Amino acid sequence: MMDTNSKKIVMVVDDSLLICKQIRAALSDTAIFICEAHTGQEAQELLGQYQPDLILLDVVLPDTDGYELFSRLKEADKNNASIIFLTSKDKDDDVVKGFNMGACDYIKKPFVKGELMSRVNTHLQLKQQKDELDRRNKELLTSMEKLNYMAFRDGLTGLYNRRYVIGDLVEDITKYTGKARKNVLILADIDDFKMVNDTYGHEAGDMALICIANIMEGICRDYKVVRWGGEEFLVALFNVTESEAFEVSETIRREVEDFEIAYGEDTFSCTITLGMHVYERHEGIEECVEKADQALYYGKRNGKNCSVWYENIEQAE
Repeated sequence: MMDTNSKKIVMVVDDSLLICKQIRAALSDTAIFICEAHTGQEAQELLGQYQPDLILLDVVLPDTDGYELFSRLKEADKNNASIIFLTSKDKDDDVVKGFNMGACDYIKKPFVKGELMSRVNTHLQLKQQKDELDRRNKELLTSMEKLNYMAFRDGLTGLYNRRYVIGDLVEDITKYTGKARKNVLILADIDDFKMVNDTYGHEAGDMALICIANIMEGICRDYKVVRWGGEEFLVALFNVTESEAFEVSETIRREVEDFEIAYGEDTFSCTITLGMHVYERHEGIEECVEKADQALYYGKRNGKNCSVWYENIEQAE
């Protein structure tokens, strides 16, 4: 098979060897590679092999109807080739049927060499322009997705950042409402994190943040984890009972405590204190986080490495 990398590829699907020869002659002076199929089966095989840019498709084939083959080719085509029907029919209904199916053009046999060459070149150029536009659109979409990701994600841990809370968390929480099951916010803070930075250095501190973020995400796959700032994390639990929420919090606490963080030749571990509060719509996010924060610092004052409900400290105080 000749090199097709620098050429546009046209697949001719016609059972007439004479028509195929005429098409080859008409396009002989162009930078086009031509492959031929004489049956519908051959066309489907060549489609996968060559991924043509343009298909010249005869309406009448020995083993299939050209319109039926059109649909099968479109379904299997990964290169979004343009298709021109070749026909000796001159009824308007046949032409309309082809266009309605998605054909880009119709050429009636017998054809004039100049007309064939002109139409083929025109549709190859249009295909190239469309491919370029599609490529740019995909690049733009990818760039937009990256920007959206960066806008709502923390650069170090990959967790959601506070912009997500402002933008989408309320909307996510309001999807889940009920009497028995609730939404719970957990504000967590790594205990004595300054000591980690002072003892092992800030890179070790960053490693600790990444490891703990991964632990929290692994436990909270059905929920949302936010890098709240510094060594603080916010966890939003959706549609849970209070006992389920407390178990999630305690699972985070135990796994953080048990996890050994390797940094160079050193290993160290951290503990974490977590404050919890049931989200109430009338309070809003800010007040709810503030109450979780009060529970968190109650836990800090009373031994650290624990999970504390705001509702419990209200009763204790």
